[in-house]
Amino acid sequence: MVGFFSSEVLSSLAPGLATYIAASENSFRLIISPLLSAEDQAAIEDGLKSAEEVADSILEELVVTEDLLQRHTLKCLSWLLRERRIEIKLALMKGALFHPKVWLFEVNSDIVAAHGSSNVTYAGIRKNIEQIAISKSWQDSNQRYITDKLRYEFDCLWEDKDDNCMVIGLPEAVRLRLLRTYSSETPPTEDELNTLYGRATGIAEELGPLDLAPVQSVCFAIPSWLEYEEGPFEHQGRAVAAWSEAGYRGVLEMATGSGKTITSMIGAHRLYEENKPLLIVIAAPYVPLIEQWCDELVPFGLKPVNLTTTGGAAKRSSELQKLKRRLRIGLSDVEAVVVSHDTLCTQEFLAAVDAFDSARLLIADEVHNLGRQSFINNMPEFFEYRLGLSATPIRQYDEEGTEALFGFFGHVAFQFTLEEAIGRCLVEYDYYVHPVYLTDTEMGDWFDLTGKIKQNIWRSEGGEPDEYLAKLFRDRRALLETASDKVSTLRDLLDKEGAGSFQHALIYTSDKGPDQLQNVNRLLRDRNILHHQLTAEETADRQRTKQIIMSFQNEEIQVLTAKRVLDEGVNIPQICKAYILASTTVERQWVQRRGRLLRACKPIGKTHSVIHDLLALPPGMEEGLDPDARSLVLSELRRVQEFAKLARNAGQPDGSLAMINKMVDAAYG
Repeated sequence: MVGFFSSEVLSSLAPGLATYIAASENSFRLIISPLLSAEDQAAIEDGLKSAEEVADSILEELVVTEDLLQRHTLKCLSWLLRERRIEIKLALMKGALFHPKVWLFEVNSDIVAAHGSSNVTYAGIRKNIEQIAISKSWQDSNQRYITDKLRYEFDCLWEDKDDNCMVIGLPEAVRLRLLRTYSSETPPTEDELNTLYGRATGIAEELGPLDLAPVQSVCFAIPSWLEYEEGPFEHQGRAVAAWSEAGYRGVLEMATGSGKTITSMIGAHRLYEENKPLLIVIAAPYVPLIEQWCDELVPFGLKPVNLTTTGGAAKRSSELQKLKRRLRIGLSDVEAVVVSHDTLCTQEFLAAVDAFDSARLLIADEVHNLGRQSFINNMPEFFEYRLGLSATPIRQYDEEGTEALFGFFGHVAFQFTLEEAIGRCLVEYDYYVHPVYLTDTEMGDWFDLTGKIKQNIWRSEGGEPDEYLAKLFRDRRALLETASDKVSTLRDLLDKEGAGSFQHALIYTSDKGPDQLQNVNRLLRDRNILHHQLTAEETADRQRTKQIIMSFQNEEIQVLTAKRVLDEGVNIPQICKAYILASTTVERQWVQRRGRLLRACKPIGKTHSVIHDLLALPPGMEEGLDPDARSLVLSELRRVQEFAKLARNAGQPDGSLAMINKMVDAAYG
């Protein structure tokens, strides 16, 4: 870490540097000020070009020798940068010059530190009278302290964790035009340094010294077109009032599709008006949800940082450091970051947010997912303000996890159920039930698994099954979800519908194996129905996910096939029809899937939705069942009753009540 660098130093270091490059896989890392010669700037920009372009134009063979370094320093610098044998980052300070002179050499755990007055320049190596101290970590405890301290300082700078110094990689520095020429006769002025620092942090460079002109780079405001205190979404205003009256802590239990994201941002704005500066941390379980949050914050004037796309822990820490710096020095009074639930539970992320000296708000979307041990065992108590969002905050079969979440976020401050939402901000729906009877072989397998579960029920200690028992439960559920006749039943329904009129449909398949999804895709392909699957594989790619959803919205795709990735949060209001081949026994999923389908969509004239539910039932149901088979019927009956309860066609001849009556007779007769 040095104030100045010149490529001419490569010729001075040629003997040792050539040997190092040939023998080591590690890079020579430099942290320098942004003041470089014009020739070095050009060489650096060349080094950021494609590998082929650089290699072809510079070197006949990619072997760095002492002679090559001495004769072609600029060309070698470009190649070394491209090949990442030299890595350079720029250090920018507010109203000051980055000016240390420290060289660190490390082999295994031994460190030599050369520190004093020598820069990484030709003059610093060959011409000037310099004073250098050498510290060797193995010599004694005092020298070990010096080397460890200097190494720690370097690591903090390299990862951009220093509060007073911003460190930027070369590609970003070139993009922001931060490189500057210098000479010993005309050192940079304070205003020039402030201009560079300002450009790196987003301030307009013509404003001059930062101390004199702090800038608000965002304008956090509620969009004027939002109607949240009257009309179909007046419940949003009531929800915000309830949360603020609870001390800006609590859970909003709101039906899927009723606008939890917008409600939370209205609430965040109310908090922001009372507490500045404010850091808003939004945590969501899946990548598509995270992307959706980032999009929906933009109308509020916020520029959220998506930490799922920044890379590893070091890059996340660097981004957070930039936000912390902006809030601390007054460049902004509100910042927002969006992270995954997994990242929220990491120690490095929590430590970075804990270091902020601003007010902090945590918004946890699908908050029920945070009832896991990784969150409960290390709850971030430093968040002064907390908001949990969920259509179903109660964790089924997990009272302890539910209470832990309520203990941290606060209890339910406001409730808006699916029943209240339908007919107001959500459309109505028709519900059709289609029995799929297990084959004799499948029924035999189901009995075998049920018998093994009974024999091993003792493995469920404290209500939680061990790994073996949990697998038996999964296998039995998978047998029902993937019953062989489900795909053939779907085929009959599609043929009845007709491929030409098929549009805006969603097909849910089992997540317990790929076969059912593949069979459904094959069925659609054979009938020339335009479709695309949307699973974890697709949603791992941000652009691919957006393209698939956009194609569906533009009617270029007729059907989306999915497993569970669309259960929570993803907003595709164009969906009008769903075929459910597989469903779990978790009531939360039932609520979320209906909310996914019932979102209003004026552009396509959506008036209602249609749900086709394929039930796995035992054969010979009308002839009487033994107790085990009755339990199978009961497991499906609960879902059918819940879906039918709010369906507008439940009592009609084609509705679900007739099938419900048959199932009740079979289960209780």
